[in-house]
Amino acid sequence: MTQDELATLDNTKISPRERKFSHLMLWFEDLIKVPVFRCQHCGECLLSSTAFTCSQRCPKRIRNGPCGGTGKDGSCEVYPDRKCIWFLIHRRTKRMNRLAALYDIKKIHNWSLEGTSAWLNVFKRRIDPPIIFLTREQKRKKLSGQDIQR
Repeated sequence: MTQDELATLDNTKISPRERKFSHLMLWFEDLIKVPVFRCQHCGECLLSSTAFTCSQRCPKRIRNGPCGGTGKDGSCEVYPDRKCIWFLIHRRTKRMNRLAALYDIKKIHNWSLEGTSAWLNVFKRRIDPPIIFLTREQKRKKLSGQDIQR
C-alpha cells in the first residue's frame, strides 16, 4: 500500500473564512448526523462504510475494526457494560448485506480535520466520498479476497 492509501496527506491549512463556513455546514450536519448516527465530528465521515454507525464512538477511536480487547459476548474492553461499536457495526453491516465495505482499509485519521464539516471536506476533496452502492462484482471480489493487497 502507498502512503496515500493509508493516510490523508493533504495538510493544506483551512483558512479562517473557510473554518467559519465549515462551522455553518457542521451546524446543518448536526441536525441530522448527531441525533440519528451519534456523530462525533471527526471531519472524515465513514458512515457509508460502517452501516451508518459512527465508528468514532469507540473509546479508542479505532477506524479499521475492533481492538484486541473485545469480549466474546461483544462487550467493549474500556466500557464492559457496552457492546463494542465494531461488534455493532459488523452485525448491522451483515444485516444490510454490505460486509464487503468493511474490507476496505480506512485511512488514518487526519486530526487537523477534527471538528470540521465532513460534507465540506468531501466537496473540497480533502477526503474520499461516501460509498453509496457496492456492485455485486465489488462484493464478490472483496469477500473472496481478490481485492486485498498483501
